[in-house]
Amino acid sequence: MYYEIVGANTRILGSVHVFPPGTSALPSWVVDAFNWADLIEMEHDKAEFGACFLDPHTNELKPWGALFIKLGQAFGSFPLQPGVEAEFANALRASSRPAMTYLESGHSIGALIDAVPFADIAAVGAAMDAAMPEMLANIGALHSAWERSNVAALEALQAESPLGSIPTMRHAFFTARNENWARTIAARGPSEKRQLLVVGAMHLVGSDSLLETLSRCGLDARRVPS
Repeated sequence: MYYEIVGANTRILGSVHVFPPGTSALPSWVVDAFNWADLIEMEHDKAEFGACFLDPHTNELKPWGALFIKLGQAFGSFPLQPGVEAEFANALRASSRPAMTYLESGHSIGALIDAVPFADIAAVGAAMDAAMPEMLANIGALHSAWERSNVAALEALQAESPLGSIPTMRHAFFTARNENWARTIAARGPSEKRQLLVVGAMHLVGSDSLLETLSRCGLDARRVPS
């Protein structure tokens, strides 16, 4: 899950946000990506996104905000380990390298999810509840597929996930964000410094993936040899 955009001095790393218990080390290709980069850019500031959970008019939780809080609490009930983003953030803080930047604002993703109908938010919640007994096993399967760069397995897991199986939520959470990111990347042109974009591995699979969207913008991405 490690790609380079041809002629742009930019690479893309597919990440996993949390690791299952007992994960011993980052894969070598993830470490290589971190060491290659001069600048690291991640999806968005989680605190800024979290602020969008509240309705600014009533100061009450939006239905989808409650959904994401519930998801975070579910993750917190398992002995999970910090994923790639947390590992990179800690390594950057411990070095003299520039702080990470972000591909999108928390408000931009919040606006996309605001457009998802309430009934579909409820359907995602129901799917999440149904998947809860298998959550730890699914996280383990996701990590295993990611570690092996098994694109087919990752695509199947995405299609079965609550966020990927409801069309309107899939559009908001994956398709539209991939399109926004691709336009941002294409508008920049080649980078003077070596730039690493770190996005969830699920954004790099399927016909609406970031890689396919970049291709439609005239940017070719190819696997970085391991």
